Amino acid sequence: MPTKNTKVLDIGAEADPFGARGLQLIDSYPWKHRISVINVSPEHILSIKKLYPEIEAVIGDACKLPWPDKCFDVVYSNAVIEHLGSLEKQHKMASEIMRVGKRWFVTTPNRWYPFEFHMRLPFVTWLPGNGYLWAGRIVSYNHVKKRYTFGSKGTDLRLMTAQELKCCFPTSNVIKQRVTFIAETLIVVGEDVQLK
Repeated sequence: MPTKNTKVLDIGAEADPFGARGLQLIDSYPWKHRISVINVSPEHILSIKKLYPEIEAVIGDACKLPWPDKCFDVVYSNAVIEHLGSLEKQHKMASEIMRVGKRWFVTTPNRWYPFEFHMRLPFVTWLPGNGYLWAGRIVSYNHVKKRYTFGSKGTDLRLMTAQELKCCFPTSNVIKQRVTFIAETLIVVGEDVQLK
């Protein structure tokens, strides 16, 4: 359980400048001066700095975190690792999380869930290989336009399986979080083995 002394890193944090607060960790975390965030988007970092000036907000890459080893009590990342585009980058992000954190909590959609939440398409995740990405180039949901679009350029999306997550975080537990008949979300919970 976090306390006022718990130092947290939120990888991929966002802030809604239009007031839809409460959806992100940074909105509800009571000790804002003890939280740091990193995001590749300058717009997200500027929004966070404006809304929460006491939070350390850094533009950067989750595969190359700018903090020293074991700097954070907890590293948190919600649905970011699947946006890195390759298994190699996913391994690098995992290594960086375990390097800077004493404990970590990472979530990602389950590759085998029969609905792809980013593209909002049913059953495409069951296509072999990267077939779901091919289907998404034909039609997918555009979150900016708030409608389905045809002929998208592609994406850096790379959904992960529980086995792949376990390979990235070998000393951690992978939890298959399920509300329906199959796990929608995969959660990695772990800590530095030297702390045990």
